[in-house]
Amino acid sequence: MGKTIILTGKAVVNFRKVIKDVPDDEAQDLVDMSDLREEQIVEDDLLDIEWIHDDVTIEVKE
Repeated sequence: MGKTIILTGKAVVNFRKVIKDVPDDEAQDLVDMSDLREEQIVEDDLLDIEWIHDDVTIEVKE
């Protein structure tokens, strides 16, 4: 039976999110609050990996 390999690390990814028909007050909130902007990005918005951080850890399980 083969082993399970788990690689864990950090990567920089590109993303694009298009939000249409946003009311003026909500648009202003997004302009004013970076935390609110970050909350809008979900996994489906991720496009590609820009680079992988050098510290990739490896775990090997039987």
